[in-house]
Amino acid sequence: MWRQGVLLGGASAAALLAAGGFLGLVAPRLGASVLWLALPLGVAVACVFGLWLAKRRVGDDARTARLIGLKRPELSLDVLAAVELQRQPGDGDGGSPELARAFLQQMDTRVRTVDVRSVVDGRPVRNTALASGGVLLALALLMTLLGGGWSAGMARIREMAARPQAQAVVEPITGDIELTYRYPAYTGLTQRTVPGTNGEVSAPAGTEVVLKTRSDRPVERAEVVVNGQALPLTVTGNRDLEGTFVAKQSGHYHFVFYGARDKQLARGPDIALNVEADKAPQVTLMTPQVELEVDPGQQVTLKYEATDDYGLSGLSLVFRTPGAQQETRVPLPKEDGRRNRGSYTWDLGNLKVDPGDRITYYVEAQDNDAVEGPKKGVSRTQVLRVYSAAEHRRAALEKAEQLWGRMVDHLADRLEGPDRDKKKDPQAIAAAASVDTSGQQLITDMRTLARELARERDVPTELVSALSHISESLGSHINGTADFRRLYLRTQRARGEDWGTGNRLTATVTEEIDEAEKDILYLESLLDRQKLEALQDLAKQLANERRELSNLVEQYKNNPDDAARQAVMEQIQQLKQRINELMQRMAEMRKGIRDEHLNAEALQEMMKEQDLQSALDDVEKLMREGKTDEALAKLQQLGMQMDEMLQNLDNESDEFGSEQYPELTEKFGKFMQELQTTVQEQQKVADQTRQLRDQARSQNRERLAEKGKAAKDDLMRKVKEAQESYEKLKPEQLNSRAARPLEEAQSELKTVESALKVNDFDLAAEAAARAEDAARQLSMMGEQQRQLDEMFGNPPEVRQQSAELAQRLERDARSVEDVNKQLQSLFPPPGAQLSQQEKQQLQQLAQQQAQLEQRAQGLRQQMDEMQQMAPLFGEEATQQMEGVGQRMGEAAQRMQGKDPGRGYGEQQAALEGLRQFQRQMQEGQRGGKGGLPLPMGAGARRGNQEGNGQDPRNKVELPDEDAFQAPKEFRKDLLDAMKQGAPEKYREQVKRYYEELVK
Repeated sequence: MWRQGVLLGGASAAALLAAGGFLGLVAPRLGASVLWLALPLGVAVACVFGLWLAKRRVGDDARTARLIGLKRPELSLDVLAAVELQRQPGDGDGGSPELARAFLQQMDTRVRTVDVRSVVDGRPVRNTALASGGVLLALALLMTLLGGGWSAGMARIREMAARPQAQAVVEPITGDIELTYRYPAYTGLTQRTVPGTNGEVSAPAGTEVVLKTRSDRPVERAEVVVNGQALPLTVTGNRDLEGTFVAKQSGHYHFVFYGARDKQLARGPDIALNVEADKAPQVTLMTPQVELEVDPGQQVTLKYEATDDYGLSGLSLVFRTPGAQQETRVPLPKEDGRRNRGSYTWDLGNLKVDPGDRITYYVEAQDNDAVEGPKKGVSRTQVLRVYSAAEHRRAALEKAEQLWGRMVDHLADRLEGPDRDKKKDPQAIAAAASVDTSGQQLITDMRTLARELARERDVPTELVSALSHISESLGSHINGTADFRRLYLRTQRARGEDWGTGNRLTATVTEEIDEAEKDILYLESLLDRQKLEALQDLAKQLANERRELSNLVEQYKNNPDDAARQAVMEQIQQLKQRINELMQRMAEMRKGIRDEHLNAEALQEMMKEQDLQSALDDVEKLMREGKTDEALAKLQQLGMQMDEMLQNLDNESDEFGSEQYPELTEKFGKFMQELQTTVQEQQKVADQTRQLRDQARSQNRERLAEKGKAAKDDLMRKVKEAQESYEKLKPEQLNSRAARPLEEAQSELKTVESALKVNDFDLAAEAAARAEDAARQLSMMGEQQRQLDEMFGNPPEVRQQSAELAQRLERDARSVEDVNKQLQSLFPPPGAQLSQQEKQQLQQLAQQQAQLEQRAQGLRQQMDEMQQMAPLFGEEATQQMEGVGQRMGEAAQRMQGKDPGRGYGEQQAALEGLRQFQRQMQEGQRGGKGGLPLPMGAGARRGNQEGNGQDPRNKVELPDEDAFQAPKEFRKDLLDAMKQGAPEKYREQVKRYYEELVK
């Protein structure tokens, strides 16, 4: 029974403890009461079971004996007899004591063999233990889930217990209190008097408070006790009281009255004293952003705001440069008042920083607290990162290397894929579409990276161009594979066999694999070249650091005092650390370059022989010994070794890639020579054509204007109809190649319209011819789309839409063709104004121009041959050279047709295209000396440069008045400007002015 009582008592106490804690959240007093009941209740339960209930159920020894006899029949009533016999005195009823003792001893022996568990039922105890354990487990689970609430409730109970009991109410012993505040001078606050208060004081630290009041009884003496310090009050007329104290810290004060013989008459209640702390200034840096990249010597504008309770005594810009022992403070302009908003132009030109250094800075404000001392407040710490071209190039290389790794993974997937199996499994082919998706994402990421890098400065242009070219060439192959995969699967589903599409898919994938292998090898070589150039940059930095150290030693030699020597030694340590970092970076960079691109062992041996760190240790030792001349000699020897290492790296860079791509290097050199010769020959032929053109064009102008005005309205109507039709056309209605001809058709038709408005029929005819070509391309694409929809059995509504679109595009093409024919009919027969000798000379020039066209085609073929070896040229370069060849061919045709004017215009366009192509090739090579041919500069990069994208230091050839291609663009700009209108009274003059300009 005692066990049951202890178990139940403990469980009850635990339950009350839990309940009390949770009750403390809402009713702390009730929760405390429940907690107080926990222990008494547990003891009471244990006593009930252990005493009262045990006595009631078991009773005395006789009842226990009957229970044992009932449970153990072999003992029967012998146990009860032994109990009764033991109760009797020794000679109770005249029986034999010896016999009684023998009986009792026998019973003791028999009882010892009895197992108590066989007499006492243990199930109630076990049930009680299980129930108590369940309660405790439930409480443990509850505390795990809601232990935070229980802890909070207990905290509230403890807080309530610790709270002092309400003291007896003390009645006021004064009337209303008049308070006069005399604020510290630094706050700038004027004296203030507040009459009729209850005495509560609230003032800044250091404020002198003047009290005036009247006692409720006559007094001989009075005091005011402020935070335990008694201060005397002036008593006037036994009732009027006045005194002062200085508010130093929060607390309370009260009045004390004394009578005769300093007998205390009364003590007043405590009155609150609240001392307002002077807060530290608040400072905010509004601009620039948290981390800003700057150029050495750049000016940075800081905009800041600082506020304080009572005013500021100072504002400073605090910064620290790398290696500085302490921070530098620059005073900032401030205004009188509690709020300062200002700006400061920080000139970084006076700071000695290196590329990649980080300058930490913040703005610090100091208030004018004259009581507790000035407090400081600071803005967030920000960083200026000095621009480092090497870091930007290194980051670009890391991003490009990540893409290169993905290219290798894509190639592996293609090689292991099912697309080239002779016996194709449609399910496996369909599953391989995921490789198409990942490859297309790779190309998208590559284009994105190329655009991002193109916007940065000092990023290798050849890397940008290579990424752009690879994304074009490899991207077209990946898209082709995806297209033929869909065609193969669609044919399988529709007809049950592939109808030859499987073989085409195999061929397409094989072409993609070849392209990927070529691009991977070339990009890897290009990345290795960039790493080698990074090694050169690091070697140059090492040489600069060595020269700086030599200058420091020279300074010490000229001024050998202890301070100078200490400065030199500190600088040596900094330079040693810097050189160690550079050497580590060189070692890491060297490991990433393949052996065929760099003799790594030779470079490693060279760096080992030229142990810069050991050499610097020797220099430091010599400096400590005071041997400056020997230290300078050691530094000179070190400089010669570093120059040798740099020269070896330069030689490696100049010939980089020539061993891996010997044939490509040779072809590239011949191509550049052939390109230069073509440019020179084209210039020569164009100059001779121009002379003939000038003689033939003087009589055309008046006749052309008369014929053109009659057809102008009809031409304008047809042009506008075609423009409206093309505005409704979207490239995705045809295919991915439709965007370019659509844009060209819209642009040329707009040029035709603008030229007709100012009667420039020559320009209108040129634009109409190009618009006709673009319109015919769109018409062909529309017909191809209609045929594809019919062949693949697309839904009827799709086929109807494509048929209607094809008809519309054919109608538009005929309309543009009519416009072109009408404009061409305005011109007299070519060569009508030429003499027979001039015609013969023009024919000779036409033959020379045709030869130049063949030479341009030869350049185009050479580009294709080199493109098969490496991604040197993008789609733009290919189209550019094709455009040059077309211009040359059109020039030859014009000249054979005895039209020197338009022939010369085409020559100028071809010449400008050649020069632009040559310039981009030269910019891409960056003055290389026979090493790895670099990709041609990407046109997208030029579009992101400031201004016109040209170096202002380059010489510019001014076009003459008859140059065709550049004036055409100039004319378009002028025509657009003319459409903006002019004041009425000047309209005719402006019109004549523009007409003269566009001639």
